[in-house]
Amino acid sequence: MEGKNQLLEINLGEDPTRWENIGFVIRNEGLGKSTLIGNTRLNFINSPASVGIVSISVAGIVGNVDSLTFQSPQSISPVLERPAHPNRVNRIDHLVISTPNPGKTTASLNKVGIALSGVRKFGNAPNQTRQSFFWLGDVILELVGPDVGTEGGKPAFWGLALVSSDIYRTSKYLGELCTPVKDAVQAGRKITTIKTRDQSIGTSVAIMSPHKHCD
Repeated sequence: MEGKNQLLEINLGEDPTRWENIGFVIRNEGLGKSTLIGNTRLNFINSPASVGIVSISVAGIVGNVDSLTFQSPQSISPVLERPAHPNRVNRIDHLVISTPNPGKTTASLNKVGIALSGVRKFGNAPNQTRQSFFWLGDVILELVGPDVGTEGGKPAFWGLALVSSDIYRTSKYLGELCTPVKDAVQAGRKITTIKTRDQSIGTSVAIMSPHKHCD
């Protein structure tokens, strides 16, 4: 169910046929090609190169957030029926953003009403990595960067972790297009990674088994 600050759309500078090759049903809708994963629409923007995630649409937020583009939704008409993707993906687990300065990006997210939910640190000082977690409706926003931020550089949309109803059937369907299934960091879950570089896809994509409490 959609909640506060729901992630409505992700706009990708990608060739949609590449995503069809990894098992997503792509449709012609409104302004162009798109697909639906859970409650979030993925829009494919014509681009001369695969540049990954260009911008996102989040309910109630429009503008630049620490240079990340949050724009108004492209579509005003909901998809009446979610496609059954052959790769068995049925929802988005989390959207990953990389940042050189987690503190600064977190403050910018807080300012527009996206509240920090939790923080995890790993590694040893002075090279610790910080993962900060937020909710965009039913999607986790994972912010990743050095625990001690730097002033140079800008944050960027980095990748997606998706959920499959059957991770082993996903792996069998994708074959050599993904890595072998292994244990995920989250206890009790499994994960495989799409070989996106080989597929000329600019967005990093992982596929996970469901949370233990999820269908």
